[in-house]
Amino acid sequence: MTDLRPLAMALILAAPAAALAQATTADHLRASPAPSLPLSTALDDLSDWSSYNRAGWRAISRGWYDTAEHEFLAAIRAARRPRIDDPRLLARSYADYAWAIQKQGRYAEAEPMARWALATREANFPPGSLPVTQSLNQLATLFSEQGRPAEAEPLLRRALASQEKSPEADSTEQARTRTLLALLMVDQRRYAEAEPLFLRAIRLREGALGSSHPETGDAVGNLAWDYHAQGKDDLARPLFERALTIFERSRGPGDPSVARVLDGLARILDAKGDRDEAEARYSRAVAIWDAVAPAGDREKSEVLGRCADLLGRMGRAAEAGKIRARAVAPRARPSG
Repeated sequence: MTDLRPLAMALILAAPAAALAQATTADHLRASPAPSLPLSTALDDLSDWSSYNRAGWRAISRGWYDTAEHEFLAAIRAARRPRIDDPRLLARSYADYAWAIQKQGRYAEAEPMARWALATREANFPPGSLPVTQSLNQLATLFSEQGRPAEAEPLLRRALASQEKSPEADSTEQARTRTLLALLMVDQRRYAEAEPLFLRAIRLREGALGSSHPETGDAVGNLAWDYHAQGKDDLARPLFERALTIFERSRGPGDPSVARVLDGLARILDAKGDRDEAEARYSRAVAIWDAVAPAGDREKSEVLGRCADLLGRMGRAAEAGKIRARAVAPRARPSG
């Protein structure tokens, strides 16, 4: 059976990094004890920290991870000033910095910082709180990206258990926890275990973000891939079509998420013998990848290969040969 994990992982792990953002400066002030120095002095330092933090997340949203690294280092220095001296804010800064390092594939450097941030948050926030569950999810993601599911799963189950007990658990982060855990199940071909987690993630995202939000589309697409992996294409197809509508309206018809869903629909149509419709979906997916990905990109190459196979079975050998020639061997992906 085809390994669907990379396709499913792309739908959730490529979500905006801002989903990991923590409390705002105002939230921090409301939660913090009164500073020993004049409030205006503490506010100046917090303002500096906030500026560096926002700059770091802007850089992450653009994929400028080395720039984000420098901004988060500056935020760490600001958070360590005696006039702030709050371990909660420092834990956030180290978590953010670890994320920027992780996105560059520097896992050995990111791991101790992510672990420290988790331990500090667990000492300063109640179980099930947003900062704690974000750190559990972050560390689990770090392990998952390194192929260490046995270490990632207990962290996600801890987060899930604490969220279920907390009446104030953040619904968006609950959806993220369930999705990450479900993706681990998919990675191990435990599809039946993944299904209820994906279903719950959809409901949580619909409740928090609305039925047409792109992150709801991500959740719908993940469940569609899970059903497809189980051979339940009658259930998968309407979910793929729903995700396609959401992505085209929210992200635009040329977004990679659209290409991935088109690929899923093409596979289902091909399996049912509807080759003309399958070719139309593959052609759209190929056009999107041609516009956004270089030659040798893994996902692009795989879609080209499937399209070529279909054309070959349709007796269009010359066209298939041209497409197959473009489906060059995938380049090694950066570890980040």
